[in-house]
Amino acid sequence: MRNRILSFAAATLLAAFAGISHAQSTAAFQRPFWQEIGDSVLTSLIVEAQRANNDVRVAEARLDATRASRRLSAFDLAPTVTASGSALRTRQSMAQVPGLTTALPQQDLYDVGFDASWELDLFGRTRRTVNANGALVESAEHSVDDVQLTLAAEVARSYFELRGAQRQLAVATRNADVQRKTVQLTQDRLAGGRGTAFDVERARSVLQLTLAAVPTLQSQIATGRNRIAVLLGRSPETIPAELLTDGPMPQLPDTVAIGSPRDVARHRPDVLAAERQLAAQSLSLGASRAEYFPRLSLSASTGYTANRIESLTRTGTSRLLVGPVVSFPLLDLGRVKQRVDFAQSRENEAHAQYTATVLRAVEETESAIVTYARARERVGILTEAVASSTHATELAQERFEAGLTDFLQVLDAQRTLLDAENQLATAHTGAATALVALYKAAGGTRTNR
Repeated sequence: MRNRILSFAAATLLAAFAGISHAQSTAAFQRPFWQEIGDSVLTSLIVEAQRANNDVRVAEARLDATRASRRLSAFDLAPTVTASGSALRTRQSMAQVPGLTTALPQQDLYDVGFDASWELDLFGRTRRTVNANGALVESAEHSVDDVQLTLAAEVARSYFELRGAQRQLAVATRNADVQRKTVQLTQDRLAGGRGTAFDVERARSVLQLTLAAVPTLQSQIATGRNRIAVLLGRSPETIPAELLTDGPMPQLPDTVAIGSPRDVARHRPDVLAAERQLAAQSLSLGASRAEYFPRLSLSASTGYTANRIESLTRTGTSRLLVGPVVSFPLLDLGRVKQRVDFAQSRENEAHAQYTATVLRAVEETESAIVTYARARERVGILTEAVASSTHATELAQERFEAGLTDFLQVLDAQRTLLDAENQLATAHTGAATALVALYKAAGGTRTNR
């Protein structure tokens, strides 16, 4: 069944990538995706987040717990040896010795020794348990990778949204400066008898609409800074200094090397974690079924027993008990069956979870490819629109100053330019976050541990 699922996933991934024109590389993801983007500020933020974020600490603590559990289960493969010592004072009752007419005196009893037992594990119950815990350790390792990748993607997304808001604010501020000059120009023309009050009010209206967007953008910037600070494990008051100033948006690559479909599946940490969970539950099921068979153990007990402590090592005080012990749950098979049924249910759950994870990986990868390609196209179209709008605004201003057209065309050109620049800033932000989503869907890169 597992081979059929993997074959289906590989076939679906091949179909998802068929006809895509971006570059393929067997060396994809040799570096983390944030290094591929090439923004030093983003890189430093992600490095700090992966070191200090609380979600990463939780995942690493779970990893430490699974490693300790595996080491603990491995001790079951070795003999169990315990040392014991006791000092007792006893006195038997007259009823314990028939015919006795007087009470027996008190008696001291000293005992020291060692007890050992070793289950031979003929049917592999202990070995399967150890291997199952080992698979859980590997699953926890991949889960740490998944948390780190998700965290890095969240930091990158928040960072690009912050830079996008800063860019939109810069666009609004720059346009407001131009519109203030336009308002002053209309006022001067009105004072000189060449303009109208209508032109002045229209110019003021356009300026006020531009300024109205500023508080919202400032709020987005503050929220973005606080969000990144929390992702870095800081309080919102301790915002990184690099975020207090504006920064450029990243250069978007025309092609993205995501590797072959097999590389994509191999680098998805959530898929790897789900596969190891399935392996662990399969081994646990095998260990539960082994409880139907007898257990064979070798037991030994040796030591000294005497009624005085100084006589413990003298001749005649030593004791020895050695022999095999066979146990079989003859009258407890109902409990064994319920444990097997429980383990079977857990394996079925892990199997379904693994299938769902594979299908989700296929869906996210295919959707991310299409989303980034379309977002990249939109940035290109809007870049040309901004260039055309800028030229149109300059021409409208020149024609207005030369008296060849009315002021309405100038205002219309300025509104069109502002809208185009805002759309370009938003589109660039969307393309950057789509790029991050593509890297995340393809598995990013794994952290060597």
